[in-house]
Amino acid sequence: MPAWSRRKFIAATLGFALLSGLAPAQAEGIRAKQIELLPRDDHYVLSGGFEVQLNERLEEALTRGVTITFIQEFELERPRDYWLDEGIADASRTIKLSHNALLRSFTVNTAGRLSSHDSLTDALAAVGNLGNWAVVERQLLKKKTAYRAGVRMHADLSQLPKPLQVNAFASDRWQMDSDWVRWQIKL
Repeated sequence: MPAWSRRKFIAATLGFALLSGLAPAQAEGIRAKQIELLPRDDHYVLSGGFEVQLNERLEEALTRGVTITFIQEFELERPRDYWLDEGIADASRTIKLSHNALLRSFTVNTAGRLSSHDSLTDALAAVGNLGNWAVVERQLLKKKTAYRAGVRMHADLSQLPKPLQVNAFASDRWQMDSDWVRWQIKL
């Protein structure tokens, strides 16, 4: 191979490697995005949500008729210097994602509210949406007091069919968890 074409080949390869490294990656898992605790009427609600990307195993199970269950959890506590933190509120809700092969649609069941989606991307956006979820009553919180809020979302593997549970608990490829996202609030 002549030196000139070798240089072009190396330059093209390096350019491709650089561009592919800069391309946005579709990472699987659950990531929090812009979650806020806002006052509404007589409650505080969570707005924002999670970005959910299924891995290959979960997506295959879903398209074969397995319902995937997710849990969203919230906790609010008041930090104390010389004692354990005071728990103010705990809330959780269950979200079920299923696929109907005949209708070629996805169904999201969020605490009893059903929604139907034509694509998996739309269904996953609905799964991750917190949708102004009322989590704590306003009367429980005091003015000029600091609080620590936390939210988390994870796949509930105990809700999978029994034959899949053995594989799910033994392999980390089934695990999906956002970990706790915590922030300080001062009213």
